[in-house]
Amino acid sequence: MTKRRVKPQQPDDSLEVLFPDRPLTVGGRDLVVRELGFEEQMHNNHLLKPIADAFCQIPPQVLASPDSINQVLDLLAAHWDNVRELVAISCGQPLKWVKALPPADGEALVLTWWTANQGFFVRRLWRPALLAQARKAPAGAESSPASSPQATTGTSSAATPSGS
Repeated sequence: MTKRRVKPQQPDDSLEVLFPDRPLTVGGRDLVVRELGFEEQMHNNHLLKPIADAFCQIPPQVLASPDSINQVLDLLAAHWDNVRELVAISCGQPLKWVKALPPADGEALVLTWWTANQGFFVRRLWRPALLAQARKAPAGAESSPASSPQATTGTSSAATPSGS
C-alpha cells in the first residue's frame, strides 16, 4: 500500500486582510506602502472620491475579467494627480520623490499602493448594493428568533425528591 502524499496547505492570507501594509524597495529606498487609516481616508476624501466614483462606472463583469488590471491602471492614470498624492501619503515620501520615479519603479509603487488600499474602493463599490438590500428587509424584522415558550408543567421544590 502506498502512502498518500498530503498537499501542503496554502498559507492563510487572512493576515494580509488585517494588515495590508506592503514592504517594497523603490528608487533605492526601503518603504512600507500602507493602507490609509480611517482618519486619512476621511481627511483625503476629496482625493479618493473621484477615483471611487470612477470605479463605480466600470461594469462588474469588466472588473472580474482577466483584463481588469489594465482597467485599474487606466483609471488610476486618469486620476493621476489624486493618486500620486495618495501614494506619497501611503509610503511616507514627498510628492516630488514620487513624481521623479522611473517608469518601472513608479508602476511597482502604484501596483503595491493599489494592493494595500483596494479594500477602500471595494467597500465603496458594495455600499449601494448593501443599502438596497437593507431597504428591502421587512420593517420591524426581528434580529433574533423568539425564545422557546415557557414550560407548562413544573415541579416545585417540595415535589423534588431529597438527595437529588
